[in-house]
Order: sequence, then structure tokens, then C-alpha cells
Amino acid sequence: MSVCITPSDMGAIRAVLATVDCNTRDFARLGYASLTSAHSPFQLALTALLTIYIMVLGYRLMFGGDLRLSDSPGIALKIGAILALVTNWSVFQTLVFDVASGAPVEIAAVIAAPMQNRSELAQNPIDGLQSAYDQLTSAASAFVKSATAAEQPNAESTVTAAATPSRTADAGEMLQTAANVVFIASTGLIAMATVAIGVLTAIGPLFVALFLFLETRGLFAGWLRALGAAAFALLSTWTLSVLMLDALDPWLAELAQQATSGQMAVQTAMTTASIVFVFTASEVGLIVVGGIVALGFRLAPRAVGNLAQKSVIEAPVSSSAPPTLLSRPARLAEQLYRLPSAAALASGTSAAARAVAAGRASAAAAYPGSEPARHSDWYRRPTVSRTPPRGAGP
Repeated sequence: MSVCITPSDMGAIRAVLATVDCNTRDFARLGYASLTSAHSPFQLALTALLTIYIMVLGYRLMFGGDLRLSDSPGIALKIGAILALVTNWSVFQTLVFDVASGAPVEIAAVIAAPMQNRSELAQNPIDGLQSAYDQLTSAASAFVKSATAAEQPNAESTVTAAATPSRTADAGEMLQTAANVVFIASTGLIAMATVAIGVLTAIGPLFVALFLFLETRGLFAGWLRALGAAAFALLSTWTLSVLMLDALDPWLAELAQQATSGQMAVQTAMTTASIVFVFTASEVGLIVVGGIVALGFRLAPRAVGNLAQKSVIEAPVSSSAPPTLLSRPARLAEQLYRLPSAAALASGTSAAARAVAAGRASAAAAYPGSEPARHSDWYRRPTVSRTPPRGAGP
């Protein structure tokens, strides 16, 4: 039997949100406990992953890979953090579930604090949504009754002179649709984001364990993106719900006053329903924006030194000479040579060498008795002999 039992007289919106929140927390805790229990296959898989990871680290240390002893503290910290997250629910709940489900609500409360102070309906968002739903439903019923009374002959009309029974009935239908939108869209989106956070929390240890290896680290990043998108959806929905309640407060008060006086204005009903529709569309749009923002999350790339060393190791070598390990200055020189500035300098030096060689060739043609130019003398300054060539005049 479920422990999350809510009273039936607390209202539909309050009952739905309270039931979803309680059951989601219970599911996240029990799912995590079942996945990380001693008899779960996950424990065997985690042990195998850790064993393979330690073997790979030992192999890289023994055979001169890109791993250094100075990296040991970071590796030990990573393994310790993973073990703490996949074996202790208190740590996982504090760092994952509470942050994803509680932080958006707290941030929304801080952002919407000015609106909550000036609007009575927005002071408590859950009670405000329930009150807005009840008032919209009551106003819709009042408009339907007014339209029905106006259609009956010899009956006193409670609508304004400019309104017709058909327009009054349409206004009542719009208000009822707005009430359903408040219940399904605003309340439903909050409940959906809460459920998504609970499910992602329950399966979280699987993705945390995949952070060990570079090849499976993308799955962990995807899990974080999904968790961030759900948290952003919760933040945006709560914020826009408070903003909608603040905007609806005077219009709902006007509808209640008209229902009391018996003079129902169709324009007031249309405006109130339109406000609900606009804010609901904004909530859906912000959820899509949150998904786009979450896709921008990237894990930190590997160190630049490791990438440079990997590029040097994977560089093609001559088949006639055995592969040799380059020293750090040699690797640095090679990397600098690959830069555009180094390439330009090398091309300029080659052009200068060709110009000097051409000058020496022309000098040799003018003085046939001079020594032939050698390839190693391209950097020497050409000299001119003062002795005239044979056969020349005095």
C-alpha cells in the first residue's frame, strides 16, 4: 500500500502535485536502493568496470603511456567520488536529487519574490493555481447560466446589453478551457518535470559508473543534459506560473465581482482566458529552450599536453627507421613548426636561400675561374675577386 495518501478535499491541483512529489521521492529512493543493493547485477558490473579501469591504468604506467604519477591524486579522487555516489543514497540525494528538484523551486521563488509580495494570489503558487482553477470554473458556470437564462423568454437577463447569448456561451467555454489549461498545462508540466527528475535519479548510478572510461563518458554527459533540461523545465514553469497568477489576479477579482452583481462582461472573460493561453504557450516554449540550453553542456576536454603527445605518437614514421620516443623539447619544436607563423618563417628562409644560391650561380658564370658553389655554402656572403680574369686588358 502506498504511503503517499492525500485528502480528497484539498483540491485537484493540490492533490496532484502533492501525490506526484511524494511518489516521485519514494520511487527515486527505492529505485536507487534496489539498483545499488548487494544482490543487484549492477554491483558485479561496477566491480568489473573498476577492475578493468585499474588494469588499463597499470598498463599505461608500465609501458610509457600518456599517464604520469602526478595524475594519481586526480584518478583517486575520481574513483572515490564515483564510489561515494553509487553506494550512498544520502550523498546522491543531496548532490543530485535535491539539487535538481529543490534548486529550481528556490531560484524561482527568489526571481518571483517581487510579484509574490504584491499579489495575494501569487504568494503561495500551489494555492494560487488551485484558487485560479476554482475561480475560472465558477466564472465559466456563471456565464453558461447567463446564456441559458437569456435564451429563455420572459426571463431576466444577467448579461450586459452589448452581449448576446451565443457570445456569452462562447465566453463560458473559453473560461472552462482556460481552467483546464491551468490544470493540465501548468500543473501537468510541473508534475512531468518532477517525475522526469525522479526517474533520472533512480537510474543515475548506471551513468555515474560510465564516467570512468573516456569512450563511455558521453553517456554520462547525456544523462546530465537530460537532468539539466528537466530542472530548467521545472524552473521556467514555476516562474511563469507565478507571473501568470500575478497577471490574473485583478481579472479574476473582476470576474468574481461581476458574478456577484449579476452583470457578466464577455470582454473580461475573453481577456482572462487569453492571458492563460499566452502564458501556457510561453511555458511550452521555455521548455524547448531549456532543452537547447542543456544540449550545450560539454565535459572538459583532455589536457593539451596529452593531446600533443597523442598526436606525436600517432604521427607516421619511416619504415626504414625504428620508432623513437621524442623528448619534450623535440615535441615542442615540432608543434611550433606546425604553426602558421613557423611555416611562414620556414618558407621565407627557403626563399632567401634560393635567392643567395641564384646570386652565387650568376657570380660563378661571370667569373669562370672561381670555385663551383657548394650546397652547404648557401649562407655565405658572395665575394668578388679584385684580380681581373685571364685575357682581360691591363
